[in-house]
Amino acid sequence: MTKGYLKSTALIALCFTSSHLFALDVNTAFYSLDKDSNGTLSEAEAGEDALLHENFAQIDTDENGLISLNEFKLFIK
Repeated sequence: MTKGYLKSTALIALCFTSSHLFALDVNTAFYSLDKDSNGTLSEAEAGEDALLHENFAQIDTDENGLISLNEFKLFIK
């Protein structure tokens, strides 16, 4: 194996690990805010985070009054 191949493989592994850890952190953040464990964030639950509270209507893209994990992830991106 060449040094270039090893460097590329290490870089790819690092990127995959970083994105995986990011996903875990996003999930952890979401579920820590989801106090009633129903899989969504109400406006009251989102109120514990100033940024979420200020942007609640924008994050709630389906306008159902709740933030889903998918909506949360799209906002965090």
